[in-house]
Amino acid sequence: MMPVLESKIDSFKNYHTNFRNSLTTQDLNHFSSLSNDIDRFSFVYGFPSAHEYKIVVYKQQKSIELATHFKEDGNKAFQNGKYKVALHLYSRAILESPQDSEQNKNEKLSILYANRSAALYHLKHYQLTLQDIELAIGSGYPKDIKYKICDRKARSLLALNQLKDARDAFRETLTALDVSKLPIEKRQKQQKDVQIMIAMLDKNKSLSNAPLPKDPSVEIPALTDGHNSYYHSASSIVNVKETPEFGRYAVAGRNIKVGEVLLTEKPYCSMLLAEFTKTNCFNCFKRALVPLPCPWCNNILFCSLECQKEALRTHHKIECSILNTLWKSGASLVCFMSLRILSQSGLDLFLKLQPVLKQGKPKISSKSYKNTDYLTIYNLVGHEDRRSTEDFLHRTHMATFLFRCLKKTNFFGNIDDKPETNDLTQEELYIGSLILHHLQVLQFNAHEVCQLVVKNIAENSYSQFIGGAVYPTLALFNHSCNPGIVRYYKGNRVVVQAIRKTLEGEMIAENYGPIFTQTPRKDRQETCKNQYWFECSCQACEEDWPTFDNMIDGNIRFRCETKGCNNILIVPINTMQLTMKCHGCGKSINILKGLKTLQDTDVMFKIAQKNSTGRRLSQGFDQVYRTACITG
Repeated sequence: MMPVLESKIDSFKNYHTNFRNSLTTQDLNHFSSLSNDIDRFSFVYGFPSAHEYKIVVYKQQKSIELATHFKEDGNKAFQNGKYKVALHLYSRAILESPQDSEQNKNEKLSILYANRSAALYHLKHYQLTLQDIELAIGSGYPKDIKYKICDRKARSLLALNQLKDARDAFRETLTALDVSKLPIEKRQKQQKDVQIMIAMLDKNKSLSNAPLPKDPSVEIPALTDGHNSYYHSASSIVNVKETPEFGRYAVAGRNIKVGEVLLTEKPYCSMLLAEFTKTNCFNCFKRALVPLPCPWCNNILFCSLECQKEALRTHHKIECSILNTLWKSGASLVCFMSLRILSQSGLDLFLKLQPVLKQGKPKISSKSYKNTDYLTIYNLVGHEDRRSTEDFLHRTHMATFLFRCLKKTNFFGNIDDKPETNDLTQEELYIGSLILHHLQVLQFNAHEVCQLVVKNIAENSYSQFIGGAVYPTLALFNHSCNPGIVRYYKGNRVVVQAIRKTLEGEMIAENYGPIFTQTPRKDRQETCKNQYWFECSCQACEEDWPTFDNMIDGNIRFRCETKGCNNILIVPINTMQLTMKCHGCGKSINILKGLKTLQDTDVMFKIAQKNSTGRRLSQGFDQVYRTACITG
């Protein structure tokens, strides 16, 4: 729920101005009288002036010349021992290399994978080395030189303490040497070296494979106290209430402590920003050290075979040819995701749901609320009843543009089998109306996805906006300018942890952007009203809390520890008193414990800051967490 997701649509904006000017007062009055998205979409789509933006379909964009250039430069870097440079150049060659459609066999591509595996081996990225070796073999690596990658595979497995598999790989190397074109003497020497390795491994009577090391960057923390029985992505300590005033919102099922994991959720839909498509996985957003290509375009990359297969099976097989047109239009991430919801699931799902959606707001399963259920997205708030005619007109015109892009793909079937026409079938009209519906609900329910950019000096590290996503369960959390949780991301998967105590029954609030520590109340109120269409009534707004810059440094504030009393004790920073009377409950409160805790917190935080650099980052984060637990 970030404003950057709803940025202005620069290139498209001019076309919309022309379309708007082509309408008469009678046209606008008629459009204003329409009461549903199907009628709105049908009305706008019927105007020729709504079709002025040219939809360009991009076919094969690979370049064998560029691929060869990067490969040759990579070879030079490798020979000079510049393995990181070689890795980068081989990856660029792989992304540019055209792929044969016949059984995915491509000898030139297979050699690139093998070359990259050599660079990875020298950089001691052994698991990634093994991945590239399998890709080389799967792409048709020449049999007469296969012994090279078999030997590299065996030694990588050895380095990973996969002794049983290493022995098997050395045996594969022997077999591959039999068909090599090496001179006899050189071949015999290599065979002897391999046989020595096999004999050494055979001496170990309990040959086995050790557990492979886990990548901490992809590990997802466990939910505190397990899953909620209905909201599967949330912890069992999270409940959801609904009232006329606040709608659906999350509340604490018990007292929540600092650091407890309240939610981990995969997005229903996500979209990576164009400027990160050459560094981050287009499917899951993780940084890709060893990228895998799209077989058709050079616009994007993937971090793993799993992500590559998933994207090519779902959204990217539809979007590949229209991505450049969408990017050039200047469309926001909300627009992209409105289309992505359709492209990732396919036409059949939405045709199956059509009778259900005709009923208005369909009921979600009484058994579970899952992040994979489209109805959880469809039912999110879109404030249709509060939209102006101009707002609807703009969004309907954008829906028309997105639909026209979709129609240029195989979403509705093989496009080559259908004549081009501007007439809409009932099926197409329904899909167009869904795009318009998505544009409304995502405006208020999409989240900005960020990654942490780590620098050697902790203060120079920063959070970087890389894309957008919609999370069905997270979307139920309401806003506060003094949030009780923090969001962070593992790729495009969100993790929510408590950053302060929340009492049983209290709202578990997140933050949509304006926060009291940095932004004055007036500005926060304007942001909430203009961008999210509500007036914030959180405690920080109601009591007009000062920002950090305006806080008085001469006092310390402690909360009264008496049960049922939430009064704040204001303590002068130079006090010599050990007790103070609470004006809320009238009791005498010992503040020595609080002063000692504050002192310990300051010491621990300074240590944490010192350790939050480079390779000690995780250690520093752990100390920050323990500090927060003391203060929470």
